[in-house]
Amino acid sequence: MEFTLGAEIFENRYHLDVVRSSLTGNISTKLGDIQDEIESAFNDHIIYKTDEWVTVTAYPAMMDIVCRTINRALVGLPLCRDPDYLDLNKKFTINIMETARMLNYFPSFLKPILVQLFSEIPRGIERGYKYLEPLFKDRLEKEARYGKDSPEKPNDAISWLVDYSSNETSHAKRIRGMILRMLLINFAALRTPTIAFTYVLFELSSRPEYVRPMREEIETIIQQEGWSKTALGKLRKVDSFIKETLRLSNFFSTVMQRKVVKDLTFSNGVTVPAGSTIAVPLAPMQIDPEYYADPETFDGFRFEKMRDKEGMGNKHQLISVDSSYVLFGGGGRACPGRFFATHLLKLMLVHILLHYDVQMVSGHGRTDKRSFGKALPDPKAQVRFRKRK
Repeated sequence: MEFTLGAEIFENRYHLDVVRSSLTGNISTKLGDIQDEIESAFNDHIIYKTDEWVTVTAYPAMMDIVCRTINRALVGLPLCRDPDYLDLNKKFTINIMETARMLNYFPSFLKPILVQLFSEIPRGIERGYKYLEPLFKDRLEKEARYGKDSPEKPNDAISWLVDYSSNETSHAKRIRGMILRMLLINFAALRTPTIAFTYVLFELSSRPEYVRPMREEIETIIQQEGWSKTALGKLRKVDSFIKETLRLSNFFSTVMQRKVVKDLTFSNGVTVPAGSTIAVPLAPMQIDPEYYADPETFDGFRFEKMRDKEGMGNKHQLISVDSSYVLFGGGGRACPGRFFATHLLKLMLVHILLHYDVQMVSGHGRTDKRSFGKALPDPKAQVRFRKRK
């Protein structure tokens, strides 16, 4: 990372505070905007005239919908719908992954040169300046004129980054830092939710028996609670369906990578020497029969049933972090964006269930493309959508 985005961004991690505190704390405030953008984005991708089936290539469509929705919460209208700005963030995400893979094959002294010669990251940052520098400069000027607590101050990631970057002494360094962090937040918020929801869509499209129970749950809860964060929290079937999908979607081979800074001896006597890197293997943890009955079988309402047991009502939620479900990591460094991501995935699934019937074009379930131990959704797999009557 020090060669792709620079060491400073990981030494001063105020972007984590933006995600952990500001973004998470404003989920309720942003809920209406997120819903509106999901609806608008789906309407732009699924264009129907009557009640015919419309075929969509799932992965790129879901990436576009996720990118638009994330940026509706981060930068708002109209930038969140600008095709070139969306293209920047989608390509920047891919470029970071491709550059990191390339750099792993070379010694450290060559890496800065290789980034400049062969990576698209520097040009992506330049594109970021085009859109984001005027916004940050304008926000800083208004803060200097009206104060930090002006009632007219927009509640978005531009303001949040300005607030958390106030200790920077250099104006140019502050602007660059905020631009890089906005691109980094997009990188973190875009790739994994896109992969996750594409898998959810594949499962939904090939398991029609789950559709009616989830629709009934949604309609009942919304009738009782209205559209709110509280209502989303009560959608146990929806939450469980997503969590079970991700339990069996091994798009990471390992999670919770840690560098051992001093010799570490486990309770069984195994010692890991300082300097080693250790990690948790995702798939074996999430199909461990100690935690899950018939662990390799998909049971969409598995976690709902687990929560029905006495004292388990607040456990086994998608946002929960424990030793039996490690997708979001664990401990103090668990994914800070999992709260926002969970609400985004739920709202997207709810929107599809309420507005569309779906089926796989191939007639089969999920399709994976495996690479270096990871499983990613087939980027060419197609799903049919039909507007509900």
